[in-house]
Amino acid sequence: MKQIPRLEIEQILAELKGTCGLYIEHLGTGEVFEVNGDKVLPSASVIKVPMLALLLKDVHDGIYDWKAPQAISEENTVGGSGILYHLDRYYQPSLESAAKLMIQLSDNMCTNHIMDLIGMERFNEYWAENGYSSFKLMRKMMDWAKIAEGKNNFLSAGDIGRLLVQIGRGELISKEICDTIIHIMRGQQLRGKLPALIPSVPGYMPPEAYETVAEGMVLVACKSGSVAKVSHDVGIFDLPDGSRYVIAMLTADLEKDMDGTTAISKVSKVCYDAFK
Repeated sequence: MKQIPRLEIEQILAELKGTCGLYIEHLGTGEVFEVNGDKVLPSASVIKVPMLALLLKDVHDGIYDWKAPQAISEENTVGGSGILYHLDRYYQPSLESAAKLMIQLSDNMCTNHIMDLIGMERFNEYWAENGYSSFKLMRKMMDWAKIAEGKNNFLSAGDIGRLLVQIGRGELISKEICDTIIHIMRGQQLRGKLPALIPSVPGYMPPEAYETVAEGMVLVACKSGSVAKVSHDVGIFDLPDGSRYVIAMLTADLEKDMDGTTAISKVSKVCYDAFK
């Protein structure tokens, strides 16, 4: 039986100069491997995954129109990752497009807009009530003043990993919502961590490319996040034989930012080699 390559992963983590939280689960066998799974760390852009899930719940409940244009307020006009900041200020993406921009290009303006829609306090209460107490929204993207006050966004590898497992099993809120989350994450354009060293289907492929996984390939639905001394990536992996696994890896307190990226990509590679 194919198993999580614990020894190889431990060797990679032993070389990492920093803090790591890791959660891996093979959905077919139910095998789980955790390292500091409960350790709460700054979330960077990985927090955008549970934000998307709550937004989709609101769309499902009829609170928001998925297809309606959305004006982005001047207050939410920030730089950093994404593209909207560099486009015409009169551009009004649909909520569907804003959600895709938030995940696939990690767009901070769209993220701040969606944060207004779902509400920070409500986000924190909703996820705490549903067993994900480490998920915390305390600031908007690029709000360095709030960070200086000690107000940041947080999560743990165990919580975000278990959330992805729920999504991967179609058990988070509804199967339709889970399928939409996976579809959006498969279009990820920022693929320099979990997918970097494995033969993953590119994020720019048309939707029909995600219906089957060719032999020798792996389909990755992922969301990364990075700020100074912090580097994360979390994802759902599909193999040609129909098996599925989840990796959620958070790294912080890094001596060099690239060290986290390197460790994440190596852990992904040894897992792929063990499961393929």
